[in-house]
Amino acid sequence: MAKPKIAFPAAALLGGAALLAALGASQAPGKPVVPNDPFFKYQISFFNPGGKIEIERTSVKPSPLTVDAVAGIDANVARAWTISTGSRAIVVALLDDGFFYDHEDLKGNIWTNPGESGPDATGHPKETNGLDDDGNGYADDVHGWDFAFDDPDPDCYVFDGMRKDRIQPYWHSISALGIIGARGNNGIGVAGVNWDVSMMLLKIGAQGIGRGETDAARPHRAALAIRYAADNGARVINWSGFVSDPTREALAELRAAIDYAGRKNVLLVVGAGNSGLDLDQPKNATYPACFDADNILTVAMIDVRGELVRYTAGDRVLGSNYGARNVDIAAPEQSFTTFETNGVSSYALAGGTSNAAPLVSGIAALTLSVDPKLGALELKKILMDTARRLPSLEGKVACGGLVDAYASLRAARDSKKTTLR
Repeated sequence: MAKPKIAFPAAALLGGAALLAALGASQAPGKPVVPNDPFFKYQISFFNPGGKIEIERTSVKPSPLTVDAVAGIDANVARAWTISTGSRAIVVALLDDGFFYDHEDLKGNIWTNPGESGPDATGHPKETNGLDDDGNGYADDVHGWDFAFDDPDPDCYVFDGMRKDRIQPYWHSISALGIIGARGNNGIGVAGVNWDVSMMLLKIGAQGIGRGETDAARPHRAALAIRYAADNGARVINWSGFVSDPTREALAELRAAIDYAGRKNVLLVVGAGNSGLDLDQPKNATYPACFDADNILTVAMIDVRGELVRYTAGDRVLGSNYGARNVDIAAPEQSFTTFETNGVSSYALAGGTSNAAPLVSGIAALTLSVDPKLGALELKKILMDTARRLPSLEGKVACGGLVDAYASLRAARDSKKTTLR
């Protein structure tokens, strides 16, 4: 089923000089905050000054890329930091294929389960005593859980889908971690949307799935992970992925878990996908993006010029999925963020809706740091109502706009003040 349309206040869509003036007005007042992280200068999804901008593709070796950007096509994160830089009290869960959580710029913001930390009654560390100390059904789940191998270590290793006889590291998640919560202003690497946050790691990686095969168990693992997140304090779940070819029963289980999370005021942020398809067409439906659940926020990706991303691969035209009923909001695609090279912490330029979604998840968490009492639907409404309208997104995403961190935080702050009167 398609998501119900959400009504937004009427607003004129602007173009040319009027558009630039509106973008400038939405970002004023105040100068952007510039952290001392050395690679912040490449994070144009956070602050885009426009013009020809040279970015390194990776921190490991010289690999310059010049992009021709339109000023203001960013998530307005640097100005949002004038209001808040995050809070460790806000928990964001990530569903992904495994995590390199010892990265130098991430490990300080990884969630630690308080019920599985410190000494137990016998003096042994709860982290490794093999007991379910907090009674949540999972033993030694210090940072989350590995639902693929059913153990407490959500590391980055999965069975290689191309070679089922070996286990390989998988790095899909590491860019999302950095976008949401790389430690900011610490003189290392990059800054996450949240300089301080708690990131819960939930591994749902496919095991031994080759080309043309279906991972029938993935919806079940995802459903378990979503319930775990909701039961253990997460307020936002980022899922930069989907389930393929699920059965009706698997979809029902997954939908029930999402509804359960909604009742606990958890917002699920998902990437729209990179196939260049209209998700409003039933034949193109993908899940969970196309569930009609109010607590799902589906994210399209735009380029540095404010257009939906499009590219060719052979004879195929790919890019951001879209759909005014099933896709809610857009975010910049390219982010210079955390990576790993040969087991060592590094940084690289990443793209795709897998990176647009965590930008929105990070902004959702940053908004909650201003007003933690916001419900999932209130949070979603703020993010969509405050999005900056772009002509290119009219009829393509429900709110017709680009996520705006500064506007979202300002709305949350003002709403909180009104509530307290």
